[in-house]
Amino acid sequence: MARIAANPTPSASVGRLIAAALAACCVVLGIVSGPAAAASAKPGDASTLSGLTITSVSNGYDLDDQNGTPGAGSIIVTDTSPGYDESWHIGVPAADSSFTIVDDGTGLCIDAGLPLRQQPCDGRASENWYFQPVAGSSQNAFMIRQQGTSNCLDLLMGAWYSDAWTDSYGCNGTAAQQWTLPAAAHQAAWNLALDHATTACENAPSTCSWTTASQAPAAPLSKQCVSPVWYNNTSAPITWAFQINNTTGWSDTIGGSMGVELDPGGSLEGDGGGPAPVPGGKGTLTLQGKVTASVNGSVTNSISQTLGNTVTMPVPAGDYGWVALSELATQVTGDWTFDAQGFPWTAPDSITVPLTTDAAGGSSIYVAETNPTFTSCAA
Repeated sequence: MARIAANPTPSASVGRLIAAALAACCVVLGIVSGPAAAASAKPGDASTLSGLTITSVSNGYDLDDQNGTPGAGSIIVTDTSPGYDESWHIGVPAADSSFTIVDDGTGLCIDAGLPLRQQPCDGRASENWYFQPVAGSSQNAFMIRQQGTSNCLDLLMGAWYSDAWTDSYGCNGTAAQQWTLPAAAHQAAWNLALDHATTACENAPSTCSWTTASQAPAAPLSKQCVSPVWYNNTSAPITWAFQINNTTGWSDTIGGSMGVELDPGGSLEGDGGGPAPVPGGKGTLTLQGKVTASVNGSVTNSISQTLGNTVTMPVPAGDYGWVALSELATQVTGDWTFDAQGFPWTAPDSITVPLTTDAAGGSSIYVAETNPTFTSCAA
């Protein structure tokens, strides 16, 4: 097997990101396949957030439709169990992971105001809410905040009795604004909270921060394919220009929107068959920038944009050819802090950060590979 050290010309544009490409499929008959699509983590969803009881930390009672009144305008109260309509579900999350809170009994949505009332689920802004974990809560409680105003779903005047009214009120951190869900629903709600906070962080960087607790020594990762696999079915060597899939080299363990933004996903091909312009935006660069500020080593926002987009090499007759990436990376472990200027809460994460070089002389490189057989890029 021939291994040819590739020295591509660094690209001049190093900035925006797209995700690490998966191993591309091999194509015979001397035809190059398109880049493989990358798999990305799915944002948090509401699939397990149904049949919920929503319980006040303050008085221990559950959200209910007062007196079981089925029509629009009925007041939302807290009541003893089983009550009238104490079963709720989370409506399909919006792009920013806000959602509606739907009464399973009436099919109506909780609408912000004084007091809270149930109204038709018609897309009005006052029916959109989001979860925010309560830092240090032994009960895994959430604040439930109104999307437009950021006010909290509130137990009016902290009332301790059954049939107490609720309202939307400026958040103050009290138990009257803290709510618990069944244990089986907690993780899905936390995922939605994380996705919403990630969006807020992208749009308003001052609302979040990253703190590095530790950094592992830099080391090469397992090789990965970063080009299509091409087979030379002729009787003579052919020099072939391999287009490199746009690959960021970033990944994390937290998943959801945070993982997608750090490594946005998708290997694209331009209209002429070459690499497409690199997508991305200020959100991606904001999140990466918060991490790289505390990383030792020469960090790159996109490894393929730094190393180059094309590798040209000869492929012997009857051989497969492809380009693999030997990525030098470090892993940093720490915490994201969200709502940093309000009611801060944290989420732990471990992030793989690509490096072009490190102090020990290591570097990220492309490796041009040829072989009569192809099994995987790691071979």
